[in-house]
Amino acid sequence: MRRPFSSGKALLLCLALLPGAPLQARTLHVEVDRVGAGVGTMQDVRLKLAWPDGAATGELEMRVAQLDFPLLSYRARELVWRCPLRRGSGGEWRCDGPVSAAGAAAQTLALSIAPTATRAELALGKRRIAYTSQASSPDLSRIDLNAVPVAWLKAYLAGLWAEGQWTQGQLSGRIDVIAPQSGPFEVRTDLQLDDIGLETPDGWLAAAGLSTRLRLDYREQGTRTRVQARLDTRTGEFLAQGLYVPLPSTPVQLQVTAEQDGAGPWRLPELSWLDGQVLRVQGQAALTPDLDLAELKLDMKLGDLAVARDRYLSGFLAPAGFGDLVLSGQARASLQLAGGELAAMALDLAQVNAVDPKQRFTLAGVQGDLRWTAAPAPVAGRLGWQSGALYGIGLGPAELDFESRDGELRLQQPEAIAVLGGKLSLDQLRWQAPAGGQGTRFQLGATLDGLDLGSLSQRLGWPAFTGSLSGRIPAARYENGVLTLDGGLAMQVFGGQVALSELVMERPFGVAPTLSADIRIQDLDLEPLTAAFEFGSITGRLDGRIAGLRMVDWSPVAFDARLESDPDWKGKRRISQRAVEDISKVGGAGLVAGLQTQVLKFFDDFGYARLGLACRLRDNVCAMDGVGSAGDGYTIVEGAGLPRIQVVGFRRQVDWPTLLERLTAATQGQSPVIE
Repeated sequence: MRRPFSSGKALLLCLALLPGAPLQARTLHVEVDRVGAGVGTMQDVRLKLAWPDGAATGELEMRVAQLDFPLLSYRARELVWRCPLRRGSGGEWRCDGPVSAAGAAAQTLALSIAPTATRAELALGKRRIAYTSQASSPDLSRIDLNAVPVAWLKAYLAGLWAEGQWTQGQLSGRIDVIAPQSGPFEVRTDLQLDDIGLETPDGWLAAAGLSTRLRLDYREQGTRTRVQARLDTRTGEFLAQGLYVPLPSTPVQLQVTAEQDGAGPWRLPELSWLDGQVLRVQGQAALTPDLDLAELKLDMKLGDLAVARDRYLSGFLAPAGFGDLVLSGQARASLQLAGGELAAMALDLAQVNAVDPKQRFTLAGVQGDLRWTAAPAPVAGRLGWQSGALYGIGLGPAELDFESRDGELRLQQPEAIAVLGGKLSLDQLRWQAPAGGQGTRFQLGATLDGLDLGSLSQRLGWPAFTGSLSGRIPAARYENGVLTLDGGLAMQVFGGQVALSELVMERPFGVAPTLSADIRIQDLDLEPLTAAFEFGSITGRLDGRIAGLRMVDWSPVAFDARLESDPDWKGKRRISQRAVEDISKVGGAGLVAGLQTQVLKFFDDFGYARLGLACRLRDNVCAMDGVGSAGDGYTIVEGAGLPRIQVVGFRRQVDWPTLLERLTAATQGQSPVIE
């Protein structure tokens, strides 16, 4: 798209196109339909020179209907320049005066024409644009810039990159244009860019405060085009999709070579990014006619992950929920694309440590050489660590062997990892890279065997449970930020079983994670269970379910729960006075007894026929129920034998925060006194 330009910019071309010297006459008129040179053209040029007899200077006026300067994508209309023309002792002609164009304010332009060179300079304070053409090198046109704002060159910059919007900054340096009658056309630049701001309308790229030196060589000969660019940056920051880079004050070097033959696609035989020992990238690429990636090969070395984490990885870690992950060690990686699709990847890790400050996981001494391929021929890899932890639960050393083929990375054989005095066995592990419009997919199966429940409770801040924990996860799938358990999870605890099914987690490591599941409880031994929660003492067995559980940011927002004694239990059914008091407190209940409550204080425990409590949570309110109705209330404990007791709840609607407070108070021994 063509845009209007200031007169000062356009007149760089005018200076190159003026005649060598005025004639000695009172008034000279010259009209030219078109004037052309290697750097541009002028249309409908009219020159007028008035030089009084005997005067030391003459008055020059030039009018140009239209000026085109393709090098800088300049176009101006109705250009007018007036200046006093004088001749120096060395045969040099000079003219210095105001210049204006349609829609632009007047500026000052200075022209010098000598037998050896023609020079023009447009100045505004310290900001200068100068044009030079040497008689000895007629094919060479040189432009010098000093502290020129990017606003002056927006048209030129838009010609280089139409989508780029240059918002701030200035340029200094040199542009050489070599345009011979025969031979290659070349443009060579050496520019210093300071405090550059840049963005694209679609938000793909944004940059601020960039300070960089740009050296670019453009060569066009016949049907072949070759561009070599080198950037040496210091300071600034940029965001390109998920890659956020705060550039250091030390030099970072970017080099790109691009080649094109005719209307064919561009090839990039050389790509490199050099940031000391922090990040070194070497590669090649090929583009489609639509400038999408067709082929890519990259080799990367991260010599210091502690520095690279903040400088190059934070833009990827933060959206995944690991914005403050602490890393150290070294890594190498390679990446290949073929036909626009991922073809192969490799990752080598050396003494890598990863610590999550939120204590979700820790890995120390990570070593490995993982390989992934989309090809049918298998490639082997391995990954291991010396120690680790998951939510505060220590993990022993591990060494995992992998194989990859047909776009999948698969664990070769199960691996047992020491955990809490027992074992966690990774039975299967599969990872599939994005392909065919699908995102990353991940699947694992695991078995828990003999984990010490007391140690687990301590690390998770639970009540002091006793016993061991065993269970199996047949298959857990992760895709598009969602973790799904196929077949559920069954755990053997307190002599019974707790089974989770329909378990789905969204954004498990991200912001506001959600969880939904159904939980079934079967045949738990109430005596060790109530002892663990310091909830008085109850003997018997417990069954129950928590259906439609939904949690947001690990807090329940909905469920339908019912816990009740096992009707098939043939053993003793006793409940202590302390347990009666705690249940009464949790349910907001009252005590109904066949004897005076004062007498009940002389008994340590009581028999019961059945007990149970239900809560249906919606909108932060629990709809309460028990094992049966009791007038307007509901029965929580139905007594048996003498003394016979009955605990009844009278409030059907209880605020969820209130119920949580009651549960906390009951398990901390803050019980009401029966009077």
